[in-house]
Amino acid sequence: MTDNASHKRPKLSDVARAAGVSPATVSRVLNHPGIVRPDLQAKVRKAITKLGYAPDAVARALSLGRSSTIGAVIPTLGMTVFANGTAALQQRLREHGYTLLIANSEYDSDRELEEIKVLLERGVDGLVLVGDMVSSAAVSLAGQYDVPVITTYVNESQFAVPAVGIDNAEAMNRVLQMLLDLGHREFGIITDVAPHNDRQRARRQGLLTAFDIAGIALAPTRIAEVPYSVTNGRTAFRKLMTMEPEITAVICSSDAFAIGALAESRVLGLSVPRDVSVTGYDDVDMSSHTDPPLTTVNVPAAMIGRLAADHIVAALNGWVPPATTKLPTQIMLRGSSAPPRNTET
Repeated sequence: MTDNASHKRPKLSDVARAAGVSPATVSRVLNHPGIVRPDLQAKVRKAITKLGYAPDAVARALSLGRSSTIGAVIPTLGMTVFANGTAALQQRLREHGYTLLIANSEYDSDRELEEIKVLLERGVDGLVLVGDMVSSAAVSLAGQYDVPVITTYVNESQFAVPAVGIDNAEAMNRVLQMLLDLGHREFGIITDVAPHNDRQRARRQGLLTAFDIAGIALAPTRIAEVPYSVTNGRTAFRKLMTMEPEITAVICSSDAFAIGALAESRVLGLSVPRDVSVTGYDDVDMSSHTDPPLTTVNVPAAMIGRLAADHIVAALNGWVPPATTKLPTQIMLRGSSAPPRNTET
């Protein structure tokens, strides 16, 4: 015969009885161990282990008025940058005692708003978003729930939401300056057409502004706008180099485009960087293993994730995070960039 009692979930009072202490002492060991004598802590923890006791998270959340969960809406987890940043966010939140709930918007603003609604209805204590395309309705909704919001991968927000990220336009300006310093004057661009990706738009606009400042007129035939993929990077590179063979450097707004360009260069019989230099953006894991290794912009995803966690938890504890947290980017100089042949000595 099965003993039903043996399958009952142990309660806090059972732990107290087994340890020979009061329920209040057990509660203090679980929530404020620093104020409990070491010998009493040892008794309680031994009883917890023996009984297999697990605190009731729902009851604890009700008593504290919090769920100890943070919601994050990510455009996609199919990109290394977002995957690494989300992993760092989750790890740091765990260190703070919070659980991360993740939703995927697939770069769709309507779906992003729906996912935000679901997370808020589930009682998350805070929200971490990506970029500055989130609607004012979403920010207003979070305000109705009295939930703090942090946005990431950009360093400022039009909605006065604290932002933790990088200046995408400035980073592209630096890429162009690096290539100009190498002696390049004939350029092509491969960039994303995504209407709901403000980071890609900032990279494109930052680059075009940098060309204007440098006094370089870029013909429309030297700008390839295609959806994000390695395959589209290949197609765009072929079109650029076929229509504008004078190009000596192709600047890509993502590593996917650049990896596609490197692959297509071999099909076209072009040597990188002897015939044409190629640069990317993101510094995904594969970028250092391409042939040749890819010169690219490193996005500090892990740092963004950790700081976003720190800021959202700080906000929950009454501290106002800075409106702007601008993290440094680094150009990873590798084998895919070099001076054009006509400037080599």
